[in-house]
Amino acid sequence: MHSLLLALASGVLLGLAFPPYPLGWFAFVAYVPLLILWVDRVPQFRKRHIVGLSYLTFFVFHGLTNWWVGSWQEHTDPYLMASGIALWLGHPFFLALPWYMLAYIRRRLGAGPMLWSSPFVICAFEWLHGQTDASYPWLTTGMMTAYTPFAQAADLIGVYGLTFLVVLINVLCVFVLLVNRTKHRGAVIRYALIAVGILGCGFFYGSVRSSTTFELEGGKSSYDKPVRVHLVQPNIDPWDKWSDPRVQVAAHQKLEDSIIATGDHPDLVVWSETAIPYTIRAADNAPEFASLRTWVDTSRIALLTGYSDVMVYAPGQAPPSARRSKVDTSVRFDAFNAAMVLQSGQTTIPVHRKSMLTPFAERMPFADQLTFAMDWFQWGVGISSWGKGQTRVPLPVNIVEYAPDGTQTPNQVLRVGTIVCIESIYPQVARDMVNNGANVLCVITNDAWYNGTIGPRQHFDIARMRAIEQRRWIMRCANSGVTGFISPNGNNFETTSVVPEQTATVCSGNVWPIRKRTLYSSVGDVLPYCSVLVTFCMAVLTIIKRKRRV
Repeated sequence: MHSLLLALASGVLLGLAFPPYPLGWFAFVAYVPLLILWVDRVPQFRKRHIVGLSYLTFFVFHGLTNWWVGSWQEHTDPYLMASGIALWLGHPFFLALPWYMLAYIRRRLGAGPMLWSSPFVICAFEWLHGQTDASYPWLTTGMMTAYTPFAQAADLIGVYGLTFLVVLINVLCVFVLLVNRTKHRGAVIRYALIAVGILGCGFFYGSVRSSTTFELEGGKSSYDKPVRVHLVQPNIDPWDKWSDPRVQVAAHQKLEDSIIATGDHPDLVVWSETAIPYTIRAADNAPEFASLRTWVDTSRIALLTGYSDVMVYAPGQAPPSARRSKVDTSVRFDAFNAAMVLQSGQTTIPVHRKSMLTPFAERMPFADQLTFAMDWFQWGVGISSWGKGQTRVPLPVNIVEYAPDGTQTPNQVLRVGTIVCIESIYPQVARDMVNNGANVLCVITNDAWYNGTIGPRQHFDIARMRAIEQRRWIMRCANSGVTGFISPNGNNFETTSVVPEQTATVCSGNVWPIRKRTLYSSVGDVLPYCSVLVTFCMAVLTIIKRKRRV
């Protein structure tokens, strides 16, 4: 019973520390019960006990934080609900993988090596968990600091680096407890001072960076003029939007026209993920596309919108997972969850195709290798089996000033690192965009699948971490919410810069293009790379050291 309570305690603390719950302080002690359990009991445990107890911890953690994935709405597709249940049952095994490794280290090398290797092992596994088509790095430990000043260190070490520091502080707390058992007061003080020192440095740095007013630094060489942006949130039922997509486009236009009529004229208008849920650029939809372009021209705006894109491959160039035309099976093509920019005077239309797709819901993982299984997983709302984008290049937007006579004067080029929905949980996507020249980031998403749950707010908080890592303004536009602007320190610019879910409205605000890169965007995930190396070395040592130590 004592072991069950310790495993359960870690699961509850981890769940309550994760956004949007405002209890991020729990993260710095959340692993302590499980680490104590591993120190005291693992040598006596059988393998099934190790698996069962770690599974319990992360089953509770996942349940408190990701229960909403099944949607649980009246019109929920059965496949979506089944996927949510399957994720809840299966994901804890992946989250527990580093703990199986730590148990093995405890058995072979002892408690000390197990504790000191914990930050490396957990950091390595969390980073590896985000590197494949089947990845789901939503519940990264570093995200638990999102509501604390400690999160500001992400511009130096990234969210996985925050994971390392959070686990290290947990380990130091365990050492304080263990050494206290032996009455070595000097050692207790030493470990406590190290933990307090790490926390103090993190919070001091965070306090300074979180108070930086990026919007007031337009005079600095790395900043350009502010850009006026409208984010259109139409609040359309996600299950109905596929039935009559042209009505949806008209709803977006009507909302934007109503704001422009008040005199609030934007440089850029953003529509959400699949705001145009059909292949509007295809030849048979040419009239609708021409009408949209005319609206963009007459409204004197630039439009960034999500839409369904199609690419027909040249003979011999199609990937194995590409679809075949029903008319001519020799023709291979892919449909993409994509975004494009439309504005006057374009010679080409810049497009971003989503490169990280929701496993099973949007694409079968490893589809190019498992083509025979692609038809096994089909969601009944027309969005399964997307193609996978191969590039992460920001979309250029030419910002112009209009004179009273209608003449245009070039102002600046906004390079928008466009991130579609679940791509925002992958730090490397935002980092690639910035390293390829993005001076502002934009997240477009649907999120209406999860109305009435904590999911939309949690997804918004994850975007806040991307803003901190890259020190870029983020424009986040959702179909139903949360829509708003995020400053480079992860804060909402002002109370009117965020609108809640289930509201049809336009969110207006300014963003400032930034060209300077952070340390993290420059060097990347060095700490996770080192952690993978250390974890590999520890695995080799456990193989060499066959004698069990207690």
